[in-house]
Amino acid sequence: MVVEVDDAGWGDLIGGAVIVLRRLESDERFTGEIPLSAFQGSAFSEKQYLVEAIRIVREGISTLKINKDEELRVCTGYILSGVRAGLVNEGFTMKPFRIVGKTQEFAETEFVKSLVRLGVGALTEVKSMRSYKGFLKWILADLENRERYVKTGWASWSKLRSRAD
Repeated sequence: MVVEVDDAGWGDLIGGAVIVLRRLESDERFTGEIPLSAFQGSAFSEKQYLVEAIRIVREGISTLKINKDEELRVCTGYILSGVRAGLVNEGFTMKPFRIVGKTQEFAETEFVKSLVRLGVGALTEVKSMRSYKGFLKWILADLENRERYVKTGWASWSKLRSRAD
């Protein structure tokens, strides 16, 4: 059996991030959310999002009853770096992998749904603005009320924010 682990939202300006696990043979799935708060303030500088990613993958392993003989293909993105190291240390069969196809599509869909739950907008609205420029335009249209959705821990946000004033 093979399980893919992917993330979505790490590079997006708004919202948290999602981590998904998907068993290829049976299409069993698990989704967990890294809250937006992990990307803001001191939580960001303390890299709380990495701790959350590990917690989510451990929960997914437990929920899907993944055993150490199953191959875990883990996305090569930075947000899963601690996950990859942890799985190897815990004796899992882990391969860094570029995730594409059904698992990636599932992760992207789950991220968009997380933005809807967060209150960013309706599903069609969020899908239509899903790009860095699209999100930035949306935020700047009502900065006072929308900055709360931003991953404010990024240095790039501080620069953008200062230009918006």
